[in-house]
Amino acid sequence: MYQSAFMNSWWFQFVRKYVWNDERTPYHVSPGQMRKTQAHNEVFFYVVFEGTLVGLVTLGALIQVYTTHETEYLPVLGYGCFLLVALYFLVSRKSPWAVLYSASLPVLVFGVFFLYDFHPNNMYLDKLLLNGFLVCWLIYTTRLFKICRKYPDMEDASK
Repeated sequence: MYQSAFMNSWWFQFVRKYVWNDERTPYHVSPGQMRKTQAHNEVFFYVVFEGTLVGLVTLGALIQVYTTHETEYLPVLGYGCFLLVALYFLVSRKSPWAVLYSASLPVLVFGVFFLYDFHPNNMYLDKLLLNGFLVCWLIYTTRLFKICRKYPDMEDASK
């Protein structure tokens, strides 16, 4: 009785429609059971997330290099441009190589944190949350690798 009233409430229908949709947000479906449209949607949302972050950092590096003519930001600019190209190939061709290259970003951020340490004002909880986020991001890229590897064998949505 209680579960039936819960499932019929207006806000649960909103959550079911926009947050937990089998076609648009198939995060609870294993890669072996996905259809091509589900895989495309999941890869697309990942590319939007990572592409926004990389695009903003790359734009900042480009502005810095252009205004100050300093060359210390050129590696960031080059890596960001190559990563944006890899994200394009990820969303258009579902290439496992593009997933591997995009997975290098959290590893690179780990390396930067290891070499240069965190900001001195960061507390222990901040460091823990940042590292936890990077670990989750890296683990999620293994799911994307499985999706892209199985993408050619997935069935179409029309079947």
